[in-house]
Amino acid sequence: MSVFSQIFVLGKYRDSGALPALLQLTSALQAWGCDLRIDARYRDQFPGLLPFSSLHEAEPGDLVVALGGDGTLLGSARELAGRNVPVLGINTGRLGFLADISLADIDETLPPILAGNYVEDRRSVLHAELWREGTPISSGLALNEVFVHKGCGESMIELGVQLDSRQLYTERADGLILSTPTGSTAYALSAGGPILTPELRALLLVPICPHTLSTRPIVLPDHLPLRFKLTAARFPAALSLDSHSSFPMVIGDEVHVRRADCEALFIHPQEQDFFAILRRKLHWAEPPGED
Repeated sequence: MSVFSQIFVLGKYRDSGALPALLQLTSALQAWGCDLRIDARYRDQFPGLLPFSSLHEAEPGDLVVALGGDGTLLGSARELAGRNVPVLGINTGRLGFLADISLADIDETLPPILAGNYVEDRRSVLHAELWREGTPISSGLALNEVFVHKGCGESMIELGVQLDSRQLYTERADGLILSTPTGSTAYALSAGGPILTPELRALLLVPICPHTLSTRPIVLPDHLPLRFKLTAARFPAALSLDSHSSFPMVIGDEVHVRRADCEALFIHPQEQDFFAILRRKLHWAEPPGED
């Protein structure tokens, strides 16, 4: 039996390995007596399960199980942000810091979670707006990062950065990443930023290939709004949210970013250890006595 009213199961669509993994997962969940709903894109392969077209059909008391990598999990969490519906990640990807349960381990790890033995993990979300000539023209949510970059152009762009109406700096670079703690193990890490533990109420500002070599990553409080202004660019720049949504930018455009009023909600096995995940994923040395 499950403590969750319904379990919404989704996988990475058009992934060659998704269907066998979904069959394995749904068979196990049904054997444990769970009431399942399946991603409508797979309705033909699962005729006995009620399909869903949107995760907005989920309600508090339900659970979303996302099968794939962190990208699949991020998309689910963005769609559910603020709805108090938890997301559980089953990792079939390559790295994955959020989807921390292996498909091979579900017989061991899922039954305790379904019985209510899990830990909740609430993550900050960013809200970004693109402004042009004093008017907001686009907006969206980001769980990992807000990224302003040079787009398809070959030349650097110039960005002015303000923190709560205070000038921080103006920098020529290939781009700037504003990352949450969740995103600190994603693109920001590849760009040389530090790792932030998930419970920190902080943001990370990381330049991409800055012209001024003294410009370093900065950790900022997450309750203060930030503003990026595109002051120079030879080609159209771009605003990207979680590498999912992208918006073209022209000189004079501004990006206004603040911590969103909603949060993303994940659940994990009770024994989950963030630092153990880092050791395993980043191939750090294990402490003495650990295999």
